[in-house]
Amino acid sequence: MVSIGQQSRMKPLVRQSDALEHTTTIARDVSAVLRPGDTIRLVGDLGAGKTTFVRALCAELGVDPSEVSSPTFVLMHVHERKNKAPIAHLDCYRLSDDDELGALGTDDLIEQSAIFLIEWPDRAPDLADPETSCTITIEHAGETSRVFTIAPPPSWRDRPEYGALRTRGPAKCPATGAPVHPECPSWPFSSDQARMSDLHGWLTERYTISRPIEQADLEQGE
Repeated sequence: MVSIGQQSRMKPLVRQSDALEHTTTIARDVSAVLRPGDTIRLVGDLGAGKTTFVRALCAELGVDPSEVSSPTFVLMHVHERKNKAPIAHLDCYRLSDDDELGALGTDDLIEQSAIFLIEWPDRAPDLADPETSCTITIEHAGETSRVFTIAPPPSWRDRPEYGALRTRGPAKCPATGAPVHPECPSWPFSSDQARMSDLHGWLTERYTISRPIEQADLEQGE
């Protein structure tokens, strides 16, 4: 029998970033699903871009990205947010044992329902259980390209924002006809200007529909 957790891992969500703005798009979509108390396990080789992704994710969660850096030597940075759960960014590469982890004050952060973002999570299995955490694996796909494989826990599937994590395909901009990268921030439009131009066309009734609206029409612009 296959467990629910295994089912989740069998169908990972794969996204590819070919530029920093694409990484920001992926971080935006992950941040929309996050809740207080969640843990994200960040897996990848040295230089894969784990801290870069954390910086983009923290920015989406209201933290000044200039304050986000790799906690390799101090093991953990805690980012406080007004009236929101804190964000704990850990780098467990140099972690020696569980006692050292406890000395950082992780128990207090758990009581505060902190969001944990953990690099090298296999060194902190008690804190980053892969069955209840979201695992994001980042791999090189070229000099500036990265592949993000997102394996969310089963509980995420019931969240309304979960659909934002789905793998998108390339599109043709409805307003300009230009090709659009799947991780373009304004997808399926080539830019915000193109999106507004398209919206203006509908508001001024310059565009009309000559057939019944289908579900696929509504989903394209989500």
